[in-house]
Order: sequence, then C-alpha cells, then structure tokens
Amino acid sequence: MQQSIITDIANSDVIMMETLIYAIASFFILLLLDFYAAKKIGDRRRPAYKALRIHKSIAFFIVAVVTAVIAILCLFMDLSVSRGTLTYFGLPYFMAVVYYMVKVFRRVRSEIRRRR
Repeated sequence: MQQSIITDIANSDVIMMETLIYAIASFFILLLLDFYAAKKIGDRRRPAYKALRIHKSIAFFIVAVVTAVIAILCLFMDLSVSRGTLTYFGLPYFMAVVYYMVKVFRRVRSEIRRRR
C-alpha cells in the first residue's frame, strides 16, 4: 500500500532533526543580520546598535524556546505528526528571523538618514 507524501507520518527523530536544522539556520541568519547591523551602523558601542540588543534577545529567545518545547514533546511524549503538519514547525523560526530582520533594516535606515 502506497502512501502519499502528505499523509506519511514523521516520528520524533525526524521532527527533532528538522527542528535542529531550523534552529541552526535561524541562529546563523540572526548572527549574519547582527554582523550586517554592526557593519552598517559603524560600531557596536553606538546607541543605535545597542537599541537592537533587546530585539536580538527576543529573536534568540523565540528560537530557543520553540526548539526546547518541541524537543521536550519529542523526548517525553514520542510526538509524531504528518509531513504536511511538520512544515508548520518552521513558522516560529521564520517569524523570529523576519522580526529581527525588520528591526535591523529599520534601524540601519534611520541611522543612515540621521547621518545625512
């Protein structure tokens, strides 16, 4: 009996691996955005860059908490979902990256305008 890809079941090992890939990619992208902000603003000691610290902390916190919650569910409850549902597990990571990206680009734009 052949199952379609959408109805195939992902067990906790697959869920954890995909979650770890999302978390590592999110951390890497957030660090790249942080490096970009420091480079464009000019110095990590400037108030414009320091204002981004709370937003960076929020983004890292979202990524860490979502990863921890999914890991706890996988370890203790042996979580299994369909592959179609598994794609939605990446949504919080995407939201954290987009949140920090918007904050960085807005801060850099305002800092560049302020210098003119």
